[in-house]
Amino acid sequence: MFSPDSKIMQVFSRLADLVLLNILFLITCLPVFTIGAAITALYTMCFRLMREEYSGIIRSYFKAFMDNFKTATAAWLLVMLAAVPALYYLSQTLPAEGFLRYTSFVFILILTVVLMAASYGFPWISQFENTAIQSLKNGLFLSISRLPRTAAVLVINLMPAIVWFISADLFIQVSFLWVALYFAAAAYMNTGLLWHVFKPYRNQ
Repeated sequence: MFSPDSKIMQVFSRLADLVLLNILFLITCLPVFTIGAAITALYTMCFRLMREEYSGIIRSYFKAFMDNFKTATAAWLLVMLAAVPALYYLSQTLPAEGFLRYTSFVFILILTVVLMAASYGFPWISQFENTAIQSLKNGLFLSISRLPRTAAVLVINLMPAIVWFISADLFIQVSFLWVALYFAAAAYMNTGLLWHVFKPYRNQ
């Protein structure tokens, strides 16, 4: 049971990898403007974990972080340019009534489109060489063409918000999971969902 090749030890080893990746991700997110590069590096490592093609998680993570920094940061700034005004508008209008409240639907749609593009776009950057704009366009196209799979990806990405909406107390009670494991585990699950979506493009 405790052999390195046993299923139990493989599971524990993968959990340890994800915990380490989660810590690295949170650290590299701290300047905020580096979040795009951190997301991309996280997905780079998750795809390598899936393929069992990695050596030294810390070194590999920071190499991926630097290799994709320019493109991923540009993509992150584009995402924020669209998302922040929409979030601000919604925070002001959702409590309102009448016409202003109805116009919030447009901004909810904008946020949904941005989230779909980003959910595929940053993993795309981790696997292919494109400009930031082209990567987000590809991400949006793929997310629309795989809507059932995209719905699962969005649920995984929005899980903290969903838990908070259901119960703020529950969110606080499991807060250690967000810090210790969630982001890496979410990226790892999404990698499994995106694996076959990206596969045809790797063979081109």
